[in-house]
Amino acid sequence: MTLLILKGKTGHGKNRIREHGNKWRQLMLIDVGIISMSHRKKSTWPIRSLKTGEWRWFDLDNDQHFTLLRDESIELNGNS
Repeated sequence: MTLLILKGKTGHGKNRIREHGNKWRQLMLIDVGIISMSHRKKSTWPIRSLKTGEWRWFDLDNDQHFTLLRDESIELNGNS
């Protein structure tokens, strides 16, 4: 699992951090029910809040609402 620590850089992003926390995990497309997608930017992935379980799209290269402070791979004892 890849853990992402985010910081809001727009009002929208700051509200999402306040509501859903700053710790998110990167998901696979299948995790949100998408089998394939032809017009997706390669750096854009679904992420899920560890606090609330809500998911959203996130551009790992240059997201308009968030700054990526840190990303790290972690093991969760077989849980992802």
